[in-house]
Amino acid sequence: MLVFKAVKLRAYPNGPQLDLLNHHFGCARFIYNYFLNYKTKQYKETGKSASYIQMCKELTRLKGLAEYAWLSAVSRRSLAESLANLDQAFNDFFKKRAKYPKFKSKGRSKQSFSVGTPFCKVRMNGIHLPLFGVVKCDTSSIPIGCKLLLATVSKNPSGKIFISLNIQTNIPDPVIDVSKPTIGLDFGLKTFITTSEGIKYDHPKPNKKYQLKLAREQRALARKKNGSKRRRKQKQRVACIYERSRNIRQDFLHKLSRKFVGENQAIYVEDLNLEGMKARFGKFVNDLGWSEFIRQLTYKGEWYGCDIKKVDRFFPSSKICSKCGWINKNLSLKDRTWECPACLIEHDRDINAAVNVLEYGRADRNLRAGREDQLLDELCS
Repeated sequence: MLVFKAVKLRAYPNGPQLDLLNHHFGCARFIYNYFLNYKTKQYKETGKSASYIQMCKELTRLKGLAEYAWLSAVSRRSLAESLANLDQAFNDFFKKRAKYPKFKSKGRSKQSFSVGTPFCKVRMNGIHLPLFGVVKCDTSSIPIGCKLLLATVSKNPSGKIFISLNIQTNIPDPVIDVSKPTIGLDFGLKTFITTSEGIKYDHPKPNKKYQLKLAREQRALARKKNGSKRRRKQKQRVACIYERSRNIRQDFLHKLSRKFVGENQAIYVEDLNLEGMKARFGKFVNDLGWSEFIRQLTYKGEWYGCDIKKVDRFFPSSKICSKCGWINKNLSLKDRTWECPACLIEHDRDINAAVNVLEYGRADRNLRAGREDQLLDELCS
């Protein structure tokens, strides 16, 4: 099966390469902001927006001017990709997938530029980029025989350089193993996930772990003078804490999602209203990363042959007795256990919900399969 993947590598540029990288970041950001203003101004004056071809022609004229001669010191492909990114941002805006593009800032926006093929190539000791030569990085994680589509060089707020490669590669066709079990997953604030098998997985909650340290470093940052060298250093310390927290969360989510996908033939999860939960519980929901976990389950399930299904978000999984079906309408969020008055069984709230998610998912799947078989019979008759 042909799939598209992204491989992110930590890069270790030397001194001249690092200076050239910073120059590329600045030029790519300038071109994006210049042509965002160019398109906006032209639309206000004429009622029409400049196309990608018109922007390319304007870029060629701009590079010929003496005051913009410094644009010729960077790769022309990185400037062209910056225009392509702006054009894509406007396409997303017109299709109502995103808001109107904003100007990029050196301090607040992500510093990056992209180079397409065949101008970037994979080498044994790094990635070859135009004007840079080979930028040192570990390429052992890149699949052999893959097709390189795009290389994006970025700089984190902590100062680390990364190269993200968009590649096209072949993986074995997914085959659903019917001998593997199916499970239901229930998300919670106390425990990250509870399975229908009764196993609970605690989340590391890195934001909570580094909360005091982050507050101390942010207070130190607030005392530094704007524009000073010490403020820049302190800002990097704060960024390193955020980066460490994000890395811990991503590592946990990747390992757990790969474990579930590899051990089960089907997984049923709740269709959560994340926006509503964020409004109610705030930073605790952001620390857990539920949406990222579901995203990882979805694409890994497609790769490795595991069926991922969401159940109806209005299904009261916590309130229904998984044994007899009695509904506890008085169940509140603080009740972690409750006893069913009909069958006298004491339920753990999370385990009971996971079992109900599993049963609901199975019933819905069988119902859909029955409808498809009925429709097929009607078509064949």
